[in-house]
Amino acid sequence: MTTPSTPRLTRRESQELTRRRLIESAAGLFAEHGVRGTSLIAVAETAGFSRGAVHGNFSDKDELAAAVVQFVVEDLGPELDRALSSAGSANDRLAAYISTHIDYCRREPARAAAIIAAVGYLSRPAAPAQSYGERSADSIADLVALFEDGQRRGEMRSFDPATMALALRSVLDTAVPTHPSIEAHEIITLFDHATRAEEAPQ
Repeated sequence: MTTPSTPRLTRRESQELTRRRLIESAAGLFAEHGVRGTSLIAVAETAGFSRGAVHGNFSDKDELAAAVVQFVVEDLGPELDRALSSAGSANDRLAAYISTHIDYCRREPARAAAIIAAVGYLSRPAAPAQSYGERSADSIADLVALFEDGQRRGEMRSFDPATMALALRSVLDTAVPTHPSIEAHEIITLFDHATRAEEAPQ
């Protein structure tokens, strides 16, 4: 009996697979050693390639770090989108968003640590101006929309949505991944009290 042969990958599929393996390799190494402590050779060898594979897919370490950020964002993003579009009040959706993020960090600690390392590296003064600023603005847009919706509905008090969104992202992006024992309900309670309108039901 002959064994069915595995279909050959197209050139594009092969390139995409190589790029994915390099990004996953970089994420694991960034989580363990930081971006500065990770060489491009180590990324390539851990993924099972030569250094040329890295240079064939990324112009430099900045681009690789940006790809790691995008990889984690795209992995977590759909879960956060579902939380934000769930039923309930704005505060209920805020709680779901926070819980979802914390659950992901506990489920994928290496990826959570990797994005912290990559964002820190991309935020350094010498980094290209476009490397993180635009993604940072995009990452708070959904939260700003949530807070504005809550204010329109009278469920949330008057505050600056962008400032609150940045404060929440700061907690989720730094404190949560570096303190795995942090209690989700404490973060939820903190931001519920910070945003809820006085007359809104608990």
